[in-house]
Amino acid sequence: MKKYLLNLKSTMLLVACAFSTLTVNAQEGGEAKGKPNVFIDYFWRPAEVSFTWAENLRSCVIEGISATGRVELTDVDSKDALNIERSRRESGEAVAGDDMDRMKVMTSEGANFLIQGRISSIATDISKTKEGTYYYTATCAYTLKVINPMDGKLISTKTFKHGDGLTNIVTADTEEEAVAKVCRQAIKAVRTLVEDAFKVQGTILEIAAEKKGEAKEVYISIGSDHGVGDGAFFSACIERQVAGRTSQKEIGELKVKNVEAGDLTLCEVKKGGEEIKKAIDAGQTVVIKSKEKKSFFDKAAGAVNSL
Repeated sequence: MKKYLLNLKSTMLLVACAFSTLTVNAQEGGEAKGKPNVFIDYFWRPAEVSFTWAENLRSCVIEGISATGRVELTDVDSKDALNIERSRRESGEAVAGDDMDRMKVMTSEGANFLIQGRISSIATDISKTKEGTYYYTATCAYTLKVINPMDGKLISTKTFKHGDGLTNIVTADTEEEAVAKVCRQAIKAVRTLVEDAFKVQGTILEIAAEKKGEAKEVYISIGSDHGVGDGAFFSACIERQVAGRTSQKEIGELKVKNVEAGDLTLCEVKKGGEEIKKAIDAGQTVVIKSKEKKSFFDKAAGAVNSL
């Protein structure tokens, strides 16, 4: 009887893993099938970084990822099967993300992807103004990894640094306030990881408005079910054959104007209106892919901080 139950549990786990594989593969290729289930694990931290500071940063990362609306995010702290007792977390022994048995549990709990965090540093400094008053500055550095929990395969990784450049320096009257301010920079920064790891893809359904031989507005086949939000950008591509290989050529750029349904969005054509109309009129499939669109200030900050 015990052997039968063991085999039954193993079979159920294999089925869950197989289902997860199908979900992940669907997200990576072809049209998006909805938001993936993403678990975020505890963050590793060096001994000199306090538990409170590490949790502050982790909370900001969670807030930033959730704000994108691109994934269904689950904190492992909310899962009894994955929860690690507070004493171990505070001692810095908490991260078990590399443990394949733990990843199998995540898969059985419904995770398609796992986000791991490794904090390199969170540091503060105190300075004095000419007037004799003191103020604090803070910096932080950390790496986030997106992993397939079924096999441990690395999907994406990015390293972030905050508070160390001319455009993102933070100052505060207290040390704790300075740390809180620098950690909050993660809320916006982590969007680059989400865009890289969890791209969404669809097609142009039809031209909604045209003028002088150019497409001005189009409907696309993805919407709120996939985390599409107002102001998001997409590249428009057509497939072509090059030396017996299939490649995609970008012919335009779209900006979300109005999300009308779970699988329907109206977009403004920002670039390539003529090429998009020609492709649609010729019966070609125009594939659209989500893309990160940096503002002028983001580009300026990157240029200044690289000096």
